[in-house]
Amino acid sequence: MERGKMELDAIDRRIIRLLVEDASRSNNELAQKVGLSPAPLSRRLARLYSAGVVRQTVVVDPRATGIGFQAFVEVTLERTASKVGQRFIELVSRMPEVVECHTVAGDFDFLLKIAVRDVADYKRLLWSEFEQIAEIKTLRSTILLDSPKMKAGVAL
Repeated sequence: MERGKMELDAIDRRIIRLLVEDASRSNNELAQKVGLSPAPLSRRLARLYSAGVVRQTVVVDPRATGIGFQAFVEVTLERTASKVGQRFIELVSRMPEVVECHTVAGDFDFLLKIAVRDVADYKRLLWSEFEQIAEIKTLRSTILLDSPKMKAGVAL
């Protein structure tokens, strides 16, 4: 089965919604809420995971881990050639401070989410790490003040 390419029925969608709401639910509780016994539910979950529809992730409170500064960075490259973009992706993938990297269409090429200790750490990242990537034409930062709504998953 090709990853991410599977038909989802109403039960699959309900399972996903329930997991997004509260991923700590037990299999027995999930099975009860969707009207299945635990064995068929386990098979469905295994299928959803193996197809890549559901991926397990951990959400960490940034402040609790010493992350006091987050920003979104719009990156425009000098050229939009495939090799240039791929090299950029490889370089930022090695930076632990880059917690998300999105290829976008619009006024810039990539949208990065950065998580660091403080402003000084952010300045170091910009001036030391990003300065070494010759393909970057422009960087534009938007400081993240708060995240009143964060939701994993998609609307089903």
